[in-house]
Amino acid sequence: RLAVKDKCQGIREAEGEVFLDTKYQRCTVHFYRNVISVTPRSNVKLVAKMPKAIHGQESKKVAREKAKAVVEKLRAMKWKEASKRSRMVLRRR
Repeated sequence: RLAVKDKCQGIREAEGEVFLDTKYQRCTVHFYRNVISVTPRSNVKLVAKMPKAIHGQESKKVAREKAKAVVEKLRAMKWKEASKRSRMVLRRR
């Protein structure tokens, strides 16, 4: 079983009681929106491509490497909050 969801508090609370053996996957649309929501409007198109590049990789290992590169690039651009939200993808198993 696989649960694809956003950070809905009600579902998160029910996970431990109802979805005991279910694996969790973060909804990619909500992930993109979270990163873009803290990006200056003038750079939305550029930043929108970054998380998509992470999810477009062929293996988990390469995707993690790409995620690290994206986080570093966002930090270099002085967008702390966007880099913080992008790091969430690194926390997944």
